[in-house]
Amino acid sequence: MQYVDVILPLALPGLLTYQVPAEHAGAVKVGSRVVVPLRGKRLHTAVVRSIHDRTPEHRTEAFVSLLDREPLLSEETLGFWDWMAGHYCCSPGEVALAALPGGMRLASETKLQLALDADERDDADLEDRQFQVVEALRLRGAMAFREVGDLLGLKDPAPVLRALVESGWVLSNEEMRSGPGRKVVAMVRLSERAAGDERWLSEQLDRLDARAPAQSRAMMALLEDSRHKVGVPMAELASMRGFDTQVFKALVEKGIAFAFKQDPWLIGVQEDILPLAELSPAQMDAVHGIRAGFNQRGLVLLEGVTGSGKTEVYTHLIQDVLAAGKDALFLVPEIALTTQLIIRLRRFFGDRLEVYHSRFTPRERTTTFRRVAEEKGKGRLLVGARSAVFLPFRKLGLIVVDEEHDPSYKQQDPAPRYQARDVAAVLGQLHRAHVLIGSATPSLEARWAVDADRAVHVALRERFGGTSLPSVELVDLRKAHKQRRMEGHFSRTLLEAIGETLNAGRQVILFQNRRGYAPVSQCRTCGWVPECSRCDVSLTLHKYLKDLHCHYCGYRESEPKACPRCGSEEVESKGIGTERIEEEIATHFPEVASARMDLDTTRTRSGHERIIRAFETGEVQILVGTQMVTKGLDFENVGLVGILQADRMLHHPDFRALERTFQLLTQVAGRAGRRADQGRVLIQTFDPEHWVFTHVVRHDAVSMANAEIQERKTFQYPPVVRLIRLVLRHRDPHKVRQGASALAGRLRSRFGGRVIGPEEPPIPRMNDQFHRHILLKFEREASPAAVKAALKEDIEAFREVQGYKAIRIIIDVDPY
Repeated sequence: MQYVDVILPLALPGLLTYQVPAEHAGAVKVGSRVVVPLRGKRLHTAVVRSIHDRTPEHRTEAFVSLLDREPLLSEETLGFWDWMAGHYCCSPGEVALAALPGGMRLASETKLQLALDADERDDADLEDRQFQVVEALRLRGAMAFREVGDLLGLKDPAPVLRALVESGWVLSNEEMRSGPGRKVVAMVRLSERAAGDERWLSEQLDRLDARAPAQSRAMMALLEDSRHKVGVPMAELASMRGFDTQVFKALVEKGIAFAFKQDPWLIGVQEDILPLAELSPAQMDAVHGIRAGFNQRGLVLLEGVTGSGKTEVYTHLIQDVLAAGKDALFLVPEIALTTQLIIRLRRFFGDRLEVYHSRFTPRERTTTFRRVAEEKGKGRLLVGARSAVFLPFRKLGLIVVDEEHDPSYKQQDPAPRYQARDVAAVLGQLHRAHVLIGSATPSLEARWAVDADRAVHVALRERFGGTSLPSVELVDLRKAHKQRRMEGHFSRTLLEAIGETLNAGRQVILFQNRRGYAPVSQCRTCGWVPECSRCDVSLTLHKYLKDLHCHYCGYRESEPKACPRCGSEEVESKGIGTERIEEEIATHFPEVASARMDLDTTRTRSGHERIIRAFETGEVQILVGTQMVTKGLDFENVGLVGILQADRMLHHPDFRALERTFQLLTQVAGRAGRRADQGRVLIQTFDPEHWVFTHVVRHDAVSMANAEIQERKTFQYPPVVRLIRLVLRHRDPHKVRQGASALAGRLRSRFGGRVIGPEEPPIPRMNDQFHRHILLKFEREASPAAVKAALKEDIEAFREVQGYKAIRIIIDVDPY
């Protein structure tokens, strides 16, 4: 009898064992998916981790069906999952849940419905059972997984449904929740024959003139548009010339035009593949240095000042890998970065570029996931945020981690709580792929790796084209208030600089790392402050929406017209957010177009693209934003960057506060003056003598890093030591306090002074759960596996104590 150990994409503690049915003996392989029963009649998709003939001690059931005749996942991918589960102290199932797109993990509870475009598709190629399901869904609207099984008379309908979901006919639960997908635009352009054969095109136009004048007018309108070879939005062309878009259907049928759909941000992008940009001597030296570094260590840090052209260096290295038939992975910290980057990369790599991130529907992610797993065809460039590390590569040659310092690479919730930069290094080792991490402000971890001879350092110290780094000036808010040179939250120095920049025909970026209108509202009569009912924080006023938000749990309530405690109407807004800056700047420069870029304005899939395009084209002259505007965006006409209030970042209760303040200010300053003229940066602060600001003014990342490393050595913080944070949660504050003290005592008896806490975090209650933190420090030389094994042993013993079982414990490895 053969058995399989499988990984279920559930938070189960380990693997489960099932019998191999006789009909699948010899056919099932490690890395394939199977459908297994769990807790009675429930069915789940699982991944085979091992095959053996050892008879389990407990009773086992047979798996129901085999979904993949050839393994979906390679041994390298499964080994990567094993490493991640072990390193980040989570279960294999939690890794699988994060890694597999929703369409690849169907279960009994899965609800299904037809895709929105199903009625437009040709069902002639569907098999009989697939057609039966599609017709049933047309009649019923939605069906459960088990109902489909009853309809087909099958115990396991998973193979039929898998084909329908993965081909895009049917949506699963997750896809229904994610909405219809990215907005695409119906486009039209000349067909290849019409574009390449002028004589034939002329003959077709003559025929249209005589027989179909409406089609002739539409065709002439298309030809008169400069984008006719690239693509023009049908609706735009039809509305401008006064005809129906249906006329293009006839032109497509005649072979004169070609219709297609496109992302809004790719409209107008040249489809022809362009040669890579010519590198400057400094960039060429960097490429040679990186190639040499790959031969030495496999891991290279590229430190390039803002505007030095790191992306061009990346593209030449990516080209090497694709030419060798291998895949390249390009990681970016946030979705906001991908718009400009993808447009630039697509010009060089065309359809060899694919994008993978959470803003795409599960169906789109499933399609990309399977294409990568199949290993067919030429090498691809995959661009994505941190979750792209889970793609099942089989021929990975290069990983690029852009802006490696960015905290967005750290996954917070749910498990696995991984750091994508660190994970990329391990992924590269498993696939024998090179790893390049790049930043203008490298993390101390990256510098530590260089100092420890685990990575090679390559530098780009000058901006591309010889442009100077921006001049950085500090505006002393103490003096500005004392001399009455403040107008709202703007110093007159900053307002004058904005006016001068706009008059010179250049653009302005204003940075404030807090969204909303005001973080605190307070009654001036009795002192009442509106607070979240579920968290120990004040509510942030969002004036545009006329309500108060909790930025931690999402709770909302309407903005009060009067104080609920005393009835006074004198409720004052305190503090400053991006909404307030946008309002104030409009009063100072009413004739100037401005836009705001923060989480509130970019929630929709097209939000980032719309704002970026408006600023790029000059439709918007002033861009107000949070840290989104610091992340690698490249605008050539920005003359001034203004930072409204820099001090709050310095005093954040985090050992990384100074490092991250320097990185954030340097990155946002780097948006200024990236082309011909030198840019200008004004930082408003109440503490202009602070040494971090001195390093920002000097653009001195090395001295800043050296000073911080000495502090970390003195107080024993990363990268000098490793950290594990335990977070205990419970609805009862007394129970979580008592439990945290008991667990800390148990750990202290084993680890001694390496245990810090328990401590109450800055926000002790979130979402009606009270928190306590315990911090574990251990030397880099210590065995991580031994530390984690001992830690898990103590936690398991703690959970056996009556009264503590209900306390949730989260293990966060490298919690920064």
